[in-house]
Amino acid sequence: MAEPKKKGFGDLINITSDAFGASSGDSEAAYMEGAPKMVNNRQSVYRVPLSMIRPDRFQARFMLPYELREDFYTQKADWTETVRRWLKLAEKDRLIRREIDELIALGDSLHDTGQIKPVTGQVVNIGGRDVFQMLTGERRFWATALKSVREGQGEEPYVLALIDNQPSLEKQIAENMAYKALTPVGKARAAARMVLEANNIKPDNAQDEFAYFRKINDVRLSDETREVLMKTLQLERTYYGRLMKFFELPENLLEICDRAEMPERVLREIVSYAPEYWTGAVQYYAEHEGRTYQDVHAFLERAAGREKPRAVRLPTDPATKSARSIKRVLLNVEELPQDDKIGSLADALIGESDKEEAARILTHLEQLTAAVQQRFASLK
Repeated sequence: MAEPKKKGFGDLINITSDAFGASSGDSEAAYMEGAPKMVNNRQSVYRVPLSMIRPDRFQARFMLPYELREDFYTQKADWTETVRRWLKLAEKDRLIRREIDELIALGDSLHDTGQIKPVTGQVVNIGGRDVFQMLTGERRFWATALKSVREGQGEEPYVLALIDNQPSLEKQIAENMAYKALTPVGKARAAARMVLEANNIKPDNAQDEFAYFRKINDVRLSDETREVLMKTLQLERTYYGRLMKFFELPENLLEICDRAEMPERVLREIVSYAPEYWTGAVQYYAEHEGRTYQDVHAFLERAAGREKPRAVRLPTDPATKSARSIKRVLLNVEELPQDDKIGSLADALIGESDKEEAARILTHLEQLTAAVQQRFASLK
């Protein structure tokens, strides 16, 4: 007797969607049921149930909290159980709650206006079962999952998905940055994965993601990879090296830094101190909104026993305040990620000006340069 044929992706889609054959030109009823629609003459958008989808565990922007990731990605917990545990964590963690609130708002938007932009990925066979390996769109996946669990929906939800036969890491990173800028930790992950994959070091879903990213310590940066980093992330070698230092932090602290969207300057300040101070400094920054680099620096100095009493600063006149702002910009030019730092600063300075306003800026800069040169000559 012939062995029964395993169900393929097309078969699974037909099973999970009675309206699979419907197109955008079909009846309103079929459209409201979420039937697939043609994107163009060569591509189709499919309805894919959430249980069939596998998000990328190693992408730059992490969604799931650290303590949920292992069980979900090794399939010890399905998406429904993972969402329930995620909601529980949000009750006592304001950073997780902030992420959940964003996803809930996205889920409501998807329900009200429809999912305009499909997720993307490829169909792969794992253990004899076809699954949709997601490349982009994890926020839409979890927003849909959260809405389903919170509202107690009986039927399994789905997302609209576009099969991408030419997936690339660059596409995934571009999609992440299109939503909003990557955090410094996210940018470090993006850079590390690009370099690792360029050296044929591929991630494995059974492997802890933090262990994977830390393999970057054993890899040299080639000229070719440097060019890719510059093209995709605008990272030059020095800046790349600073980002890789963040992987010295333990994974639980790295996750807090990521969720708190900790600025790069604060991260670099923390890792410049001994590891014994890292936990306190990270928690100090994350526990309240609005804390700055100066606040964290003062905290670390106190923790290290090196705090110096600060003299009371008297109010300054407008010229001094403006001069301090200009000085701060000029002395921190090297912090800019672009290769042409002065050029990028010039672009930003006059990019939104008309010719008349740009001429005024240029005149003042020339006068300021001449005045500074004159005073510089008299310095001893």
